[in-house]
Amino acid sequence: METLALAAPYVPELIVLGAALLVFLCDVLGLRRTEWVGGIAVSGSALALLAVLADLGTAGLGVFRTLPASSVDAAPTAALTAYTSLGLIFAAIFLIAALLVALASTSRPSEERGAPIFFGLLLLATLGMLLATIAADLIFLLLAIEVTSISTYVMVGYTRRGSRSLEAAMKFYIVGALSSTLAFFGASLVFGAFGTTNLYAIRAVLATGSIGYPVLALLGFGFIIAGLAFKTTLVPFHAWAVDVYDGAPSEVSAFLAGASKKLGLFAIFLVFVGPVLFVATGGGSLFPGGSLDLGPVLRLVFAIVAVGTMTFGNVLALLQKEMKRMLAYSSISQAGYLLLGIAIGTAPGLAGATLQAFAHVFMKTGAFLVVAAAAAVGIGPLIDDWRGVGSRRPLLAVAFAVLLLSLAGVPLTVGFVSKFVLFSAAVQAQGLYVWLAVAGLLNSALSVFYYGRVLKVIYFDPAAPAATPAGAVVGGSDAPPLPAGGIGYGRAAAIGITAIVVVALGIDPQPVLGAIQSAATHFLATGA
Repeated sequence: METLALAAPYVPELIVLGAALLVFLCDVLGLRRTEWVGGIAVSGSALALLAVLADLGTAGLGVFRTLPASSVDAAPTAALTAYTSLGLIFAAIFLIAALLVALASTSRPSEERGAPIFFGLLLLATLGMLLATIAADLIFLLLAIEVTSISTYVMVGYTRRGSRSLEAAMKFYIVGALSSTLAFFGASLVFGAFGTTNLYAIRAVLATGSIGYPVLALLGFGFIIAGLAFKTTLVPFHAWAVDVYDGAPSEVSAFLAGASKKLGLFAIFLVFVGPVLFVATGGGSLFPGGSLDLGPVLRLVFAIVAVGTMTFGNVLALLQKEMKRMLAYSSISQAGYLLLGIAIGTAPGLAGATLQAFAHVFMKTGAFLVVAAAAAVGIGPLIDDWRGVGSRRPLLAVAFAVLLLSLAGVPLTVGFVSKFVLFSAAVQAQGLYVWLAVAGLLNSALSVFYYGRVLKVIYFDPAAPAATPAGAVVGGSDAPPLPAGGIGYGRAAAIGITAIVVVALGIDPQPVLGAIQSAATHFLATGA
């Protein structure tokens, strides 16, 4: 019984770990069909998500709760882990992304080589993300990020068939190793300055202003920012992302854009907005006597990087001719919106950034899954290859249109709601932050041009010649098509879920927005 009590808080992590081990066991036993191992991944992600939603206090799920209500948002301690409402919300975000990608990937060929490897690594990457959401120690946080990073490096090139995938995996590995080195080196400097890596203990030291080595701390946090900026694809640390997203299988790109990027954002939350609390009134000075308060400086740096990331991503997205590269640059621009909430540094700003992260899971994951579905039915990689899809594949086209309109921030979609909350927070903060709202609005308007171009190609340009579906044999008998119009049931279900949620939350976002606002307010007030 005592063992069960100790394990209870880690039920979501244990479920995901158990599912990953079961997938690898199936591989050893020769049970490698995509449907079987994919079903394990879907079930494990769904059960873990159910437990996380129950711990958040979702109505009707109390029987699945694994954490006592008193342990969520409890007073900070010196332990390695801490359970916060904001952490649980991000855990739900990561599990939703894993669930959607796993569900869609069950429509890949049944005998595909490496399917157990893909699903096992997907679960291990998700496990790392879940561990990061409960981290209260800097080293624990960075190690959790590494669990995710190493898994995703291999996922990018798991098929081992395409030279572009292998090239993307190698680039991802090299850049990822560099970013990890920077972050861990920064953590060592922080330890040298504070004598601890516990985030709450660091906050306590900052509150006293008695830091023995302020310059060492300043350098340490600088290296950590650089390392996490790589993970979040912030300009100028973004260059790897487009080649990796383009070269990876579309389902992997969906997971990287929908979940992996948010891990870096949450780490920035923990380190620079939570226990360290640079933005807090009366805190945030590394130097005795408050001679240099880094709060305003850090917010200005984040604001400049956010605007640069938004603008750079949107401008280059306008110039792309390939669909995945356009979505990749669009994903970089979205990282700028996420950072905007941290730059604002208020509870509404953090709530807006978190809601944007939640919305982005459905929008960007769904968009990349649509690209995967298009490839399965023979639509080429170029944007011009989508001519006439609106008439030839009406349901797929409608789903894609909904997702793109939401990414552009059109009303009655969750993308509009998340940007409205975010930009409203900037206006409420007044001063410089009003200009951040203006920059965000201008960038949203800019994104309409390249999303609108895609919709024009889909619905108004003359149809392209019919392409050969994936798996068909030219000059011979066609391969048996997948169900659901050649897309597959799993992929069709995942795309349908994303499109429906985007519209449903655009009409009534309060069930999600209320929980996010409450968590952000508590997080900013207490650092937990």
